Amino acid sequence: MQRTLASRRPELLLLLFTVGYLVALTLQVRRGGQTVLGGTALALFGPVLTAYNSAARFSQEGFDAYLWQRDAALRAEALSRENLALRGELQRVQPLADENARLRRLLDVPPPPAVRLVGGRALMRYGEPFGRYLLVSCDPAAPVFPDTPVLDPDGVVGKVQASSGNFYRVLLVTDPSSAVGVMTARTGARGVAVGDGRAIEVSWVTNEADVRPGDRFVTSGEDGVFPPGISVGTAIAVSDGGDYLKRITLRPAAALDTLTWVVLAVKGRA
Repeated sequence: MQRTLASRRPELLLLLFTVGYLVALTLQVRRGGQTVLGGTALALFGPVLTAYNSAARFSQEGFDAYLWQRDAALRAEALSRENLALRGELQRVQPLADENARLRRLLDVPPPPAVRLVGGRALMRYGEPFGRYLLVSCDPAAPVFPDTPVLDPDGVVGKVQASSGNFYRVLLVTDPSSAVGVMTARTGARGVAVGDGRAIEVSWVTNEADVRPGDRFVTSGEDGVFPPGISVGTAIAVSDGGDYLKRITLRPAAALDTLTWVVLAVKGRA
């Protein structure tokens, strides 16, 4: 029997191949435009292909997002460096712009009659706590005598007290030994402005005078030093005193703490 099967093995293989071929042909029958084998393959491998397609799309989108974030970070870093450089340039240029603005304001100060304005560099303040002095350097090309008024764009700074070469010692309006004839711009009430070290006190104004906080005091011209109409300060405190005289405190009009340039109102001498 085994010999019979062995001798007929080729015929059996041929028969199995023929049956398999016929089965394959049978499975090739189309159903709605799709073969049975194609449908079977799609059913078996469809989830795998879908998962692969999703993974590939996710990887591509992730890579694109990484490139976009990297470019955005590089742009942000470049903008940050540019902003830092611009801020540094602004810090360097701003003091020059401020000084230029102050010089322009000095040029706009109208000179009093028969007075020549000479620009000077404010070098330093000194003398505290016993005095309030300012050292000024300028080259006026003509003698500058003691009591020459010194101004800034906002008002009275002080007056020249002494000189050495091109350096001038200026007695500030806040010095206790300084005295300036003043009056209110609103009512014309008159008095004498005397420094108290930091601010200015106005003496010899009667209690009946109409003076209020916020009133601006200007030079009256009665002291023979300062021409009339130059701002001295603004009243920040006004009260009636027990000696029939008002107690008035002024905030100086000139920026005495931040002076860089001043003008000397040089008078003509025969």
